[in-house]
Amino acid sequence: MLIENSIALVSGANRGVGARFVTSLLERGAHKVYAAARDCAALAPGDSRIVPIALDITDSEQVAKAAGQASDVTLLINNAGINHVERAIHPREASAARAEMEVNYFGTLSMCRAFTPVLIRNRGAVVNMLSILARVALPAMGSLCASKAAALRMTECLRAELAAHDVRVLAVLPGAIDTDMSRDFPPPKLSVDEVVDAVYAALADGPDEVLVGAMARDIAAGLATDRLAVQTRFAGFL
Repeated sequence: MLIENSIALVSGANRGVGARFVTSLLERGAHKVYAAARDCAALAPGDSRIVPIALDITDSEQVAKAAGQASDVTLLINNAGINHVERAIHPREASAARAEMEVNYFGTLSMCRAFTPVLIRNRGAVVNMLSILARVALPAMGSLCASKAAALRMTECLRAELAAHDVRVLAVLPGAIDTDMSRDFPPPKLSVDEVVDAVYAALADGPDEVLVGAMARDIAAGLATDRLAVQTRFAGFL
């Protein structure tokens, strides 16, 4: 898929990877970018090609309204997500797992469902921003891992359903990214530019499951050869 002249919607567009997607899409010649975030005022576009949208992806009415407003979208980037850095068992915050599942899985699913008719009509593409932790459990972020694993399975099903309609569906699995969400995670970390560039490369002529960075590639390779060894190694990170 060519970015030039595309019309994109980016959720979680107010900071980090999402904010970089917005600016880089325009740098690469996108015709229009719908920049969606809960706090629309924080977007401050300053460019007529950016259309701010107030969007909480866990709010079905807001999701439906966004799909109606952005009916010309050819590229949907589901970037919104949360990480409470909680264990699955004995968490400090009992509601964390439900909140992560609501945003990372159900919210992403809701966006995919709402925009499917638009993307079929426009022969577009979906990019679901996930994590390599969708493939392996990190106990210190146990509930996050579960939500991202659910989103990965959903993404694979969506890809199968939309293949007949020539709609590409990408699952992006980066390692730790240097953003506020991963501020307490030890280095090395990916830059936001590394992540967005990997997505564009995959959209142009790459795989539908995008492993970004050495950490993600090493984990995937390890899982393919000795899954138990990788699980055992990560089990120590409590």
